[in-house]
Amino acid sequence: MQSFLSKVTSEVISSHDNISNITFILPSKRAGLFLKTELKSQLVGRTFLPNIISIEEFIIKISNLEQVESITLIFEFYKVYKKLSPKNRLDSFDVFSKWATILLQDFNEIDSNLIDAESILSYINESKRIESWNLKDNEHTPLTSNYLTFFNQIKSYYTHLSKDLLSKKIGYQGLLYRKAFENIEQFIEQNQNSKYVFAGFNALNKAEEKIIHKLLVHDKAEIFWDNDTFYNENNNLAGKYFKNYKNNWNYYKTREFNWQEKNINTNKNVYLYGLPKNITQIKKAGELLNEIYKKNEIHKTAIILSNEKLLPVLLNAIPKEINHINITMGYDLRNIPLSDFFDSIFQLHLNKKDNNFYYKDFLNIVNHPLFGKHLTNEKEFNSKLNDLIFINKTIFISNNEIKKLINHDLILSEIFKTLFINWNDKVETILFNFNSIIDFLRKEESLESLDKEYLFRFNNIFQQLIHLNNEYGYINNLKTLHLFYKQILKTENLSFQGEPLKGLQIMGILESRALDFENVIITSVNEGFLPSSSSQNSFIPVDIKSEKGLPTYKEKDSIFAYHFFRLFHRAKNIYILYNTETDDFGSGEQSRFITQLEIAKKNKLLNNVHIIKNIVIPKLTSSPISLQEVNKTQKIDVQLKELLKKGLSPSSLSLYIRNPIAFYKRKVLKLKEYKELEETIAANTFGTIIHDTLEEFYKPFINKFIIKDDIAAMKVKLTDEVTNQFKKHYSLHAISSGKNYLTFEIAKQFLTNFLNYEISELNKNKKIKILNLEQDISCSHKINEFPVIINLKGQIDRIDEVDGVLRIIDYKTGKVEPNNLKIKDWDLLITDEKQSKSFQVLMYAYMYGKVNQIDFAKNNLESGIISLKNLKSGFMKVNNTMITQEIIDDFILQFDKLIIEICNQKNPFKEKEILQYKF
Repeated sequence: MQSFLSKVTSEVISSHDNISNITFILPSKRAGLFLKTELKSQLVGRTFLPNIISIEEFIIKISNLEQVESITLIFEFYKVYKKLSPKNRLDSFDVFSKWATILLQDFNEIDSNLIDAESILSYINESKRIESWNLKDNEHTPLTSNYLTFFNQIKSYYTHLSKDLLSKKIGYQGLLYRKAFENIEQFIEQNQNSKYVFAGFNALNKAEEKIIHKLLVHDKAEIFWDNDTFYNENNNLAGKYFKNYKNNWNYYKTREFNWQEKNINTNKNVYLYGLPKNITQIKKAGELLNEIYKKNEIHKTAIILSNEKLLPVLLNAIPKEINHINITMGYDLRNIPLSDFFDSIFQLHLNKKDNNFYYKDFLNIVNHPLFGKHLTNEKEFNSKLNDLIFINKTIFISNNEIKKLINHDLILSEIFKTLFINWNDKVETILFNFNSIIDFLRKEESLESLDKEYLFRFNNIFQQLIHLNNEYGYINNLKTLHLFYKQILKTENLSFQGEPLKGLQIMGILESRALDFENVIITSVNEGFLPSSSSQNSFIPVDIKSEKGLPTYKEKDSIFAYHFFRLFHRAKNIYILYNTETDDFGSGEQSRFITQLEIAKKNKLLNNVHIIKNIVIPKLTSSPISLQEVNKTQKIDVQLKELLKKGLSPSSLSLYIRNPIAFYKRKVLKLKEYKELEETIAANTFGTIIHDTLEEFYKPFINKFIIKDDIAAMKVKLTDEVTNQFKKHYSLHAISSGKNYLTFEIAKQFLTNFLNYEISELNKNKKIKILNLEQDISCSHKINEFPVIINLKGQIDRIDEVDGVLRIIDYKTGKVEPNNLKIKDWDLLITDEKQSKSFQVLMYAYMYGKVNQIDFAKNNLESGIISLKNLKSGFMKVNNTMITQEIIDDFILQFDKLIIEICNQKNPFKEKEILQYKF
C-alpha cells in the first residue's frame, strides 16, 4: 500500500510543473526526512528540491521573532515580576520559578489559541473573587488576601511580559503563534510567488487553523489530511478535528476534503498482548523483532514507545542480528552515570551542616566509579575512610578530617579541594568549581569518546547556567542553582547517530506523525500512557477553559486517539503490548483505545481486521515456602565440638531456641552481621552504655553496703559519666542534636530512675551489699552418656545481697513484665522464645551455684531481671520465688535435652517459622 507521504508527493508532482518554489510544511522534522526520500525517488531529471520545514519553523518565519528557551523565559518573567510586585510580597526566585512555569504554560495556550488575554484573565480573577464572596473584609486572612492579589496581578504579568519580549524580538511559542497570525496578511503579500503544502496534520491550535485557512483561501497553499472513514462510522474521538475543519472552514464549501480514505478496515492483523510488568513487554518486543527479522522485514518495522523511559531496556532486548537501528528520540542525559555524580555533589553541599558533610553523601562521591579512577592508593584511602566512619562513627565529616584522608596526595588534593574545601555559597564559585571538576575528569587518559561526549554536554549545561546568572543574577544560592540545573538537565538529550531511513525505527508516539510502516509494535498501551494522564497543572479552571475554547483533557484524548489509530492506516501487522500488573509505573489497566478496537470489532465495523488477543498470566505458587534445613555433616560435628570446648553462653543458646538456623550461621559458620554506621544509636549500643555506666558507678562499692549518700553522689556525676560512655561507645559529635540527642537524654533519665529506685529500696530499710559487677563466669557441665564435656560461659551484670538474700541480676533496657519470668510448662523452656529470659537467668543461677558450690537447699538465692523500662515491677524473679534445688534440677533436665538436640547428628538445624507472619 502506498504510504501517505508517497501519495502526497505523487499528487503535488502531478499537479505542478515546477515544485522548486513549493514549501512543504510537516508536523515534525522526522517526517521531512521521509518526504525528501520520496521526492528524490519520484522526481525525474534535474531540479532543485523544494524546501521542507516543520510547522514550528514556519511559524517562526512568519512571526519574525526568535523563540526564547524555556529556562531563559523564566528569568525574563522574574524581571517583570520584580517590577510589578511590592518588595514585602516578593517571592524568592526558586519559589517563583515553581508557579511561574505553570502560569507561562497558561499564557502559551491563551496566545496559541488566539484568546483575548485581557478578557480571560479578568474572568479568572473575577471567578476567584466570587469563590470568597461570602467572606467579610475582616475575615480575609493574609493567605486569602495574597491569593486574590495574585490572580488580580496575572493580567499585568501577561501584558508586561509580552511587551518586554516583543521589544527584544523574542517570544515563547504561543506568542510566536499570535504574532504569526497578526503578520499573515503581510506575509502573503511579500511571498506572492511561493506555494505551501501542508501534510499530515490533525489537531491544529486556533492560530494554526486561521493561518492555514488564510493561505488556502488566498490560493497560496494546499493541505492533505490523513483521515479515515472509520472515525466517522465509529464516531471516534480521533476524527473530532477533521469533522470540525470539514464543517466549519469556508474553504471546504467549494473544495474537496483531501483525503478521507478507508485504510483501517482493510486486511490486517492486530495482536493484543497483555503482559505482566514492563520488562515482560520489552522481552516480548524482542521476540517479535526476531520473528520479523527472519521474514526480512525489519526495514518496514517501527517500535513505538508510549513510555519512553523504557528505551534503555529495549536496546538490550533487540536481537543482535539487527544491525541497523535508528532511534528518533534522544537518550535522557539524566540516566547516565555522570548525572548521578554531579547530583551527588549538589546533595553533598545542600545537606552539609556547619561546613561538615553528611557521611552518606560523602560516600556517594568517593565510591563513584569516576572518582575511583583517580585514587593513587585505593587500599590506604579506604582503610582510613573505614576508620573515620565506622570506627570513629563520624556522621558529619569536617574539612580537617578530609585533609587527613588525602595525606599529601597531590592528585587527590586537587580534586578534594575543589569538591569539599574550596567551596562557599557564592554561585560564581560553585559554578567555577563544577567546571574545574569537569576539567579534572577530562584529564583521565583512558576516557572513551562517549565519556568525553558526556563531559562536553555537562560542560554546556554549566556554561548555560553561568551565562544566565551573569545576565540576570537571580541565582543567588545553591538551592536555586540546583533547581535550574535539574530543569536544564530535563531538556538535554543525547542524540543517536545512524542511518535515519535504514533498518528498525524506534520512536515515541509523536515522532510517528505522517509516517507509515508495515509492522508496528506499540508498547505500554495503558491508561496513563495512551492517552496520557488527564491531570493538568493550570491556573485556569476546566470550566473556563471549555467556555473560552482552550484545550482540556478531552482535546488531549482526541489527539492521542488519532496518533494511535493513524498507525493502523497502512500497517499490515500491529502488535499492541500493555501491562496487566498494577505497579509504580502504571495502573495495569489496558488503554481505552484497545477497548474501542474490541467494541468496534464486535459491532462489525472492522470486519477485515483480524484481532488476536493473548493475556499472559504469571504463575502463582500455592505451595508454602519450605523452611530451611541444614543436615549435620562430619565437618559440622567437629565445629560443634569446638564450640562446646570454647564455651556456650546463655545468649548463644537463646539464639538457638529462637531459630536454629540463625545459631548455625552465627556460631557454627561464624558469619558476622553486616555492620553499618549507626546514625541513630542502636539498641545494643544503648544497652552497653547503660550497663557500663552502672558498672562505673557501683565499682567502688564492691563488697560494701551502699547508702543513700552514695546514690546521691552518683546522681551528681550522672551527666558526666553518661557523656564519657557515649564518647567511648559512640560519638560525642553525633549526639549534639536530633534523635541521638534524645537518646542521650533518655539514657540519663533511665539511669536517674534506676538510682531513684535504689533510694526507694534503701528507704524501706533494706541493706544492699554489692558483691560483684559484670562478672565473667565459666564452668563445665557433664551429661550422662554424652562423650564431650560442655563448657559454659557468661557475664552476670550484678550480684548483690539484700537483707541476707543473694541476688543474681540481669539488667534489661527494654520492657520486661513479671509474666515473662513465669514458667508454667518446663518443656517450653527450650522451645519457646518467650521463655528465653527465664532460661538466661536460670543458667546464670546454675553456673554461679556450681562455681561457688552453693547448696540451694540451705542458701537463699534469687535470680531475675531489673527492667529499666518497668522499674515499678522492681526485681522480677523466676516464678517469683527463690531458686531451689528442684528448680535447678528441672532446668538441668531441659538444658541437657537442648545440648543433645544441638549435637545430635541425625537432627538437622531447622529454621523456625516466624509466628507473626503465620496465616
